[in-house]
Amino acid sequence: MKKTLLTMTTLALVALMPSLSTAGESDTCKACHNGSVAPAVDALKTKFKTTDALVAGAKSSQNPMMKAIQGDEAKLKAAAAEITK
Repeated sequence: MKKTLLTMTTLALVALMPSLSTAGESDTCKACHNGSVAPAVDALKTKFKTTDALVAGAKSSQNPMMKAIQGDEAKLKAAAAEITK
């Protein structure tokens, strides 16, 4: 019984570990917004002064690489808040 309980507890901890080590929302943006693929994060900060302006700019982008993120407004707002702070 003790072995089963220990095994179940270990499996539960291993299953929960990835959710505990999530990166910031803007880290997913920084992969492309590095200055060579897309405008750098610093350029976004100067172009868009508020979180709402950055979200509106991301939604209005015609770049096909932005299509995947444009539908997730909550993620856009969280990333924009991190970028504009």
